[in-house]
Amino acid sequence: MKTGERVHGGWAPERSLDSVVACHAIAELGRNLARAGFINRFGRLQIDDEHDAALAELALGRCVDVSIAAHWLGGPEPLLALLQTGLATITEESRFSLSFEVLSDGKAMALLPFLDSSTEVPVDSVYAGTDTWLLRDQAWKYGLQGKRAIDLGTGTGLVAAFLTSRFESVVATDINQRAARTAQLGRELLPESAKSRMHVVTNDVAAGLRPGTFDFVCVNAPWVPAHRANGRIYSQGGETGFELPRRFILEGTELLAPGGIFIALCAELSFTDNSNPLRELLADLDSDGFVTQIDPTPVTHPFFAATEATSETSPDLQSARHATVVVQRKQ
Repeated sequence: MKTGERVHGGWAPERSLDSVVACHAIAELGRNLARAGFINRFGRLQIDDEHDAALAELALGRCVDVSIAAHWLGGPEPLLALLQTGLATITEESRFSLSFEVLSDGKAMALLPFLDSSTEVPVDSVYAGTDTWLLRDQAWKYGLQGKRAIDLGTGTGLVAAFLTSRFESVVATDINQRAARTAQLGRELLPESAKSRMHVVTNDVAAGLRPGTFDFVCVNAPWVPAHRANGRIYSQGGETGFELPRRFILEGTELLAPGGIFIALCAELSFTDNSNPLRELLADLDSDGFVTQIDPTPVTHPFFAATEATSETSPDLQSARHATVVVQRKQ
C-alpha cells in the first residue's frame, strides 16, 4: 500500500455494535456535531464556528491529524476501537479518517459508509442519494401527527432518525442486514431522548408487522427497472420498476391506523397500451376506502438518463415521472 492511500476493508457495522467503546466514540462524535450545528445535505455543508472546521472534515470522512480525531471522539481508546472494528483507517503519517461520512439535516444524523470498491458495488450496499433528502422533506410535509411512525426500507436510517423529533416511537426496517445494522449504529449519533424512540429491525417490507398500528408510514422503494439499475440490487424495482413499489404501497397502507398517512417515492409509468399501473393501484385503494393523491416531485426524469435511452430498452414505456404517492386511511 502506498503511503497515505485509503483502503476500506469492507463495511461491517456489526463489529462496532458489539463494541461498547466504539459505540461511545460514535455517540461522542454525534454530541460534538450537534453542538457545532453540523449540517451535511449533499452539496449543502454548514457548521456554526470555523474553529470546528476540523470536526467537519472528520465527519465528512476526510483525513485529519490523529490527535485532533481523538479529541472529537472521546480520547485515544475510542479512536482505537474504531480502528479495530474497521470503522476507521490511519496512515503512516498519523492521518486518521473514518470509513463513513455523517449525514445531517440539523435535526437528525445518520452514517453513510463509503463503498468498499470504486469499481465493484456490493449488492448489499447502503445507499443514500438526493431522493433520501426528498423523502425527508416530504415526511416533514405529511407526517404531522400521531404517536407511531415507520420507515420501510430505511437504508441509512436518516429519515427514521428525523421522525423521532415528531413521534413517540419510530420503527426503521430494511431487508438488507448491512443497512439495518448501519442504521442501528447511526442511532448512536442521536441524543438519548431520540435514541430511545428509534427501533431498528431487519424485515422484508411489512411482513410480520401488525396492521392498523402506525400513524405515519414512509418509504423510498427501489423503482428503477432491472435493466436500468446496472446490477445495483438496492435500486431495482422489478422488470418495469413498479413491481416492488406496488408491494410497498399495498403492505405499507395496511399498516395505517385510522386517519394515518402513507407516503412513498416512486416512478409513475405510462405505457403504450394506455396502462398506468400506479393510477390503477390507487383507484383500487380509493374503492377500498382510502384517500389517495399523486404529488409530482421536482426530479426531471426518474431513471437518471434521457427518456430516449429508457425508451430504447423499454419500448412499451410511453412516459415516466417521479412522484410522491400519498394515501390516507379514513377515520
